[in-house]
Amino acid sequence: MAFYAWGVGFYGHGFYMVVLGRSTGWPVATLSGMVAGFWLANVVSSLAIGRLTDRFGARPAVVYGALAMAAGCFSLAAFEAGFFGARWQLFAIFALMGSAYPGLAAMAVSASLVPWFKRRLGLALGIALTGASAGGAVMPPLMTWLSARYGFASAMTGVGAALVLSILPIALFLVRPPKGGEAAREIGAPAAAEAHRRPAPARFLRDVRFWLVAAACSLSLGAQVGFLMHQIPLLQGALGLSGAAFAVSVAALSAAAGRFVLGALSGRFPLPVLAAGCYLIQAFGLLLLLAGEVPALLYAASAVAGFVIGCIVMLPPLLLVDGFGAQGYGTAYGMTAAGMFVMASLATAATGWLFDATGAYAWGLIALAGLHALASLLVLWHGRRRRTGEAAQ
Repeated sequence: MAFYAWGVGFYGHGFYMVVLGRSTGWPVATLSGMVAGFWLANVVSSLAIGRLTDRFGARPAVVYGALAMAAGCFSLAAFEAGFFGARWQLFAIFALMGSAYPGLAAMAVSASLVPWFKRRLGLALGIALTGASAGGAVMPPLMTWLSARYGFASAMTGVGAALVLSILPIALFLVRPPKGGEAAREIGAPAAAEAHRRPAPARFLRDVRFWLVAAACSLSLGAQVGFLMHQIPLLQGALGLSGAAFAVSVAALSAAAGRFVLGALSGRFPLPVLAAGCYLIQAFGLLLLLAGEVPALLYAASAVAGFVIGCIVMLPPLLLVDGFGAQGYGTAYGMTAAGMFVMASLATAATGWLFDATGAYAWGLIALAGLHALASLLVLWHGRRRRTGEAAQ
């Protein structure tokens, strides 16, 4: 699930922007706005899928995610082949893929694992989301190679077919809640039962700590997505298209190591402190990209920024379960994800606008680093409020 969610629906956008920009001649701001539509569609989809997973489990969400993401791949192939060519049609394709993303990515993966794990949820997420790093490392270079050899339309048709054939058996046979005492050793029978109770969203909306977590996660993911959606266009001038795609792979492989480090440390240090550290590490990596156009430095900066890519994706589930428990997790994550995807959309579009206005990505990178700095302050504030509340009790 994570392999295709990130490989096709996350890291793939920089590749799509370059190929479609060449074929259509549309400016970066227009293509960025269409990618922003991908993240806006996530807002509505996350709210709906969050409630759906609390009620029926993760399986229906995963089935929809696989079918809709594959349909988006087939539609991109048809667009490139000339079956249609209006701007609103391309926007609709990205929106369709965006609505599929929560059904394959962190929301569905974490919702599949939360009923099974409590003590080792960080480690379980770290292992499961290794697929995200693999997808980011494999898919952009693979799609670039397939497109060069067979054409973009054939490449996307093959990717869509492989996605459906891979994901549907997983959804139908592997994604399910625990039966009987299957998860009792890890999560405890009372906690496992609690994971299936469905509180109203108002429970979270009245809690200031929830708003702090949601805001910190939204700002950090927005900054991360704003960078990753523009990473290939940002680097292709100095590295070429193949070199820029390889830089995406470097970031994704670095993320695999960072994800396991966070999983190992999540039970030993306060999560708000770890989260703030992750946000600041990526901010440093983004600013390092401003230091010059030497290829080795650009790859190193991609590795630094990439080291916490997986951590920033893992932190929302961990912070929510740590702060509020498993009860109503789907609802809590759905509301948090709505904010995250709004910020992802705005950051992606704003980075494109700043590029068109200035002719460079420098101000966009500075703004994205500033979002990370603000997120670190908010998550530390959340940790302080939580410690104060626990002391009062």
